[in-house]
This record gives sequence, C-alpha cells and structure tokens, in this order.
Amino acid sequence: MLIAVGSITLGVTASFATPITFTTSEGTQPANVGTITLTQVNDKTVKVLVDLLNTTYGFMNSGGPHTPFTFNLAGSETGVSITFIQPVGGSYPSGTFSLNLGGGDATPYGTFGVAIDSSAGNGSGEAYYGDLEFNLTRTNGLLVTDFIANAKGYYFGADLTDGRNTGSQAWKTPTNSIPVPDGGATLALFGIACIGISFIRRNLVCSAP
Repeated sequence: MLIAVGSITLGVTASFATPITFTTSEGTQPANVGTITLTQVNDKTVKVLVDLLNTTYGFMNSGGPHTPFTFNLAGSETGVSITFIQPVGGSYPSGTFSLNLGGGDATPYGTFGVAIDSSAGNGSGEAYYGDLEFNLTRTNGLLVTDFIANAKGYYFGADLTDGRNTGSQAWKTPTNSIPVPDGGATLALFGIACIGISFIRRNLVCSAP
C-alpha cells in the first residue's frame, strides 16, 4: 500500500515475524515423525521445510493413491512456482521432485489442491531419505496464512516410509497460533499521516492572504 503525505511516500508490507509450525501428525509413522515449518520470505514467497525426525524416514511413491507431499492453498494456483532447496533442484538418486498444480491424494486423509510428485519408482528402495525444503512463490502474492486445511481438516499430507512400513501421514493442527500482520506499522503510518495532514493544513492557513 502506498500513501502520499505531502511530498512523503510511504510503503507498507505485512510482516509475519513468527513462522507457523506443525509438529504432530497421524498415520503409519509416529506422531512426531517430522515438523513442518512455514516461513514468510517476502510478500510473494513462503519457505516450506519438512524436517523429518531422522534419515530413516523418506518420501516415496507407494502407489496409493498417495502423493510424496501435498497441501492446499487459498485462492488460485495460477502463477505458483517452486524452487527446491533440499534436495537441491529437487533431484535425488532415484528421481526428481516436481510441482503438480493439479493436486494429489493422501488416502485416507483426503485430497489436496497442490502436490509434489516424484519421478521415482514405487517402493522404499526408491524413496528420498532426508528433509524436504522448498520456496513456493505466487506472482499475485503468497502468505503463510494461505496454506489452508482440506475438506477433512488436514493441512499437509505425505507418503512416507521408515524403510519397511509405508503409507500416508497427515498434519492437522498448527503448534502455534496463526500470525497476523504487524499492527504497529499500520498505527505508526496512520500517526505520520495525521501529522502530515495537520502540517499541510496549518501551512495553508498561515499562507492564506
């Protein structure tokens, strides 16, 4: 938002100081199998980190219908793109991760609007064992609060293996409260605007013939 006060122009951007985290999941693996953290990078980009408990857990294709990782976004998926941080470029020995804006399944936890697919074959031997980290960008803006629950109340779904047991895992409840834009900046801006208007008005009165 841009506000002009006399010759002063101020820019305001929503600020999210605290990331959103999900620490408890349900499914084939333990409830503490991994923590999902959403961090605001800028007004168009959110960093997503799926920090698995240890490297014995991996993302995979089990032939479900399951998807290695999937989630929902509020609004349109138009203009959404991804940059993989871990694994670098989305590539690992057995395959490559890619963004699928057509969505995916995490049976029995429902369907989701956005998915991360893998070109690897089915089975634990083809899994990616490690953390999944990426930046998600939407050209018309993306916030951590744009990640929303599906019809069954789940925010994220994953197809995970511990090397033997495979199946869906889902995260439902954020650990911390959903952050809100920093109101302090808005109040400060309002105060500056009022001072500016008062200053302009006083000058106009003083300079009147």
